[in-house]
Amino acid sequence: MTDRANVTISLRSDIDGEVEENVFAGEWFRKGETVFIRYEETGEGGDTVRTMVRWRDGELSVTRRGDVESEQKFSAGAIHGGHYRSAHASFRLETETRLLIVQFGDLAKAGPSEEQLRPELPMLLIWHYRLIVNDEPTGEFIIRLQAEELLDTQGD
Repeated sequence: MTDRANVTISLRSDIDGEVEENVFAGEWFRKGETVFIRYEETGEGGDTVRTMVRWRDGELSVTRRGDVESEQKFSAGAIHGGHYRSAHASFRLETETRLLIVQFGDLAKAGPSEEQLRPELPMLLIWHYRLIVNDEPTGEFIIRLQAEELLDTQGD
């Protein structure tokens, strides 16, 4: 079982019905039962934003550093506090998580098995939440993140 791998990350965001899809190169690694996915994206000003996704025991956290700084936490049925900061704005966030699903291993298999609960690649995360900014609901988010091992094709 691999503890570290270069991955392709497919990220699909549905925000109040508006869908955006992105693909990033990143790194997947595991420390014990905690799984991390790290990748970089380009911010609005062309600056780099480093994103770290952390999964452990039914809890997901997403931390972003760079042009934008934010922290969000998600666990099904719970509300968690967080924050957002940029050069233009700073505010506190709350996430009310309605659904949080993780699946590991062969994503083509029907139904979860014990193997699919062990932290390995490929990995699929789906979470649905309501975002609250300064006590005001601002939108419904459905996020789908899939990480698959980036295979070395140089020997072909």
